[in-house]
Amino acid sequence: MISSFTGDPFLARRAARAAILGAGLDPAGVTELGEGMSAQTVLELASQGGLFTQAALLLDFDAAFQGQAGVKPRNEVMKALEFVGDGAVVFVLDPSATPARQKALQALGKQTHLALPRGDPLARWVGNELKAAGVAFEPAVATYLAETFGDDAASIVSEIQKLAALDEKIGLERAKAVVNVMATHSAFDLIERVAKGDVAGSLSIARSLVEGGEAVPRVFGALTWQFMLVAKAAGLLERSGGKRVSGAQAAGELGAAPYAAEKALRLAAGLDEGAVRECLSGLLAADVAAKSGGSPELALEAAVIDLAQRWRGARK
Repeated sequence: MISSFTGDPFLARRAARAAILGAGLDPAGVTELGEGMSAQTVLELASQGGLFTQAALLLDFDAAFQGQAGVKPRNEVMKALEFVGDGAVVFVLDPSATPARQKALQALGKQTHLALPRGDPLARWVGNELKAAGVAFEPAVATYLAETFGDDAASIVSEIQKLAALDEKIGLERAKAVVNVMATHSAFDLIERVAKGDVAGSLSIARSLVEGGEAVPRVFGALTWQFMLVAKAAGLLERSGGKRVSGAQAAGELGAAPYAAEKALRLAAGLDEGAVRECLSGLLAADVAAKSGGSPELALEAAVIDLAQRWRGARK
């Protein structure tokens, strides 16, 4: 039996674990293969099931196959899976699978695609997660979590588990007091400083985030998400021809909650889409540099200084 899971990495792995438990298996007894996986190894391990036991494998394609070099070995493993017999149960994690690969996985067995929704549907998804966790909550809490964490499913679920442990009805203010949102919440504060060309203020907020224990990749992620919204908002304002764009209208166009869309509109006012995208390119380049062996903290500070200077120049 082969079951595959694609889409959001966190949701795919969570679903795979649930499937393992649903099959009556102990996750600790499932052999996980990642880096170094080969078709031969998969077939050898899959053949070790006996009359009364099944071999159980978890294949992490994202960890095993990277870039162009991973295409051939991944295809070989996909071909090998066609020969896995009833003596084995195989769970495949392939979050980045293309539609074509999803179709190929479906031909091998049960295929589950788990995409995290965007915009208003995301808030509804968060609401369902809160209910599933047994949290009694006010509707605004689901919207707040969706706006705060965006497409970070792992953080959303982590905070929901924290709220569930309180065993009380959660209102908006209670959620804000409990949820760890420093990086994402402060991203708007940081981007507002950047938009004013305030180099010193931007640098101060960035440093306070890191000193407060926030991981640099998380700060980069929050900033990138906000800048992408602002870039889209700038394009929307340009296309409007000077007509007023409401937060509700922007929310639909940008695929974001009204609160985040209104913030993006305000920050994009007076800027053209090209200028914002130039800032975004600089931010993405700095993020790559932070993950390429240099000092992440210095990369973040350099990016913030560069962004503030770029934005000040764009406004001029």
